[in-house]
Amino acid sequence: MAVDSTIIDNAIEFWNIIRDEKVVTVKFEKKSDGSTRIMKCTLDFTLIPKKDYPDKNINIPKILKLMQKSKIIHVYDLEKKGWRSVPFDKVEYLKTVDKTYKIKAG
Repeated sequence: MAVDSTIIDNAIEFWNIIRDEKVVTVKFEKKSDGSTRIMKCTLDFTLIPKKDYPDKNINIPKILKLMQKSKIIHVYDLEKKGWRSVPFDKVEYLKTVDKTYKIKAG
């Protein structure tokens, strides 16, 4: 079976896919040193240890607005067991079980 490939146009769509798919693999270029990173991550709180939950007073609309502007998405790294920042504009792909999403250039 061939893997479908779809273009993601914006950071909000990217965030929604991670949230909806539960576990995804993201390949991106790190802003800190330009190296390539492949990360298995989630936004599913049933997979995140309670000790790593964010502050109860989070404001999702404000976070989404800032995320769209900064193009930084915060996800939970399932292998390193911590929150990490993913620069949306440096993502090569996002993979789910049966689909690969590419990021719209420019």
